[in-house]
Amino acid sequence: MTGCLVPETIDADVAINGYSYEMNVSSRLGYARALQVLADGKTLSEKDEAELRSEERKSEGMPGFQTFKYVGDGRYDLVIQLDGSLAENGTAIGIPNTKTKSRKNNFLTIQRTEDGLMTISSPQIGDEMRKQLESFGIVPKGNVQVTVKSGKVLDHNAKNQSGFFGTFVGSDPEYSWDILSWADRIFISIDPNG
Repeated sequence: MTGCLVPETIDADVAINGYSYEMNVSSRLGYARALQVLADGKTLSEKDEAELRSEERKSEGMPGFQTFKYVGDGRYDLVIQLDGSLAENGTAIGIPNTKTKSRKNNFLTIQRTEDGLMTISSPQIGDEMRKQLESFGIVPKGNVQVTVKSGKVLDHNAKNQSGFFGTFVGSDPEYSWDILSWADRIFISIDPNG
């Protein structure tokens, strides 16, 4: 976890239409190293704060970044608006690394799998990493919503569902997840041609 960003809050709306996606994400991220310093009861030095602020410049080449701003205490506010298409099998787009074919260090990933399916998922957090994250005093919270404009949902672990046979008959199916702990994981598998 050293040096990576972890979500403290996340609110995301993702729309899938075949192999195309649109996503809007708002998140508060914590820089793991800084969070560890603060969790140990220490303060961040002026040099630390300057280095954390300098990370803002790294966002300049990231697709879809509307805001990536250091807000103090090792935390950043992130706003992303991004759309595109995963035209090739095996391609992916993620949050916070929005460069195509990125899967590593993302807490939300949209991927076109080798068999042509689309998946949206968050990583499973192991016990050791979960303990470390909890030691930072951060419990993630937020909501992720996925709307499927075309295609067939094959599998999901959503907490709530509406659409074809849900609340709004005839509307595009919507799946949502409330994020309340590190154990809450997002998974949905879609056949874009279904």
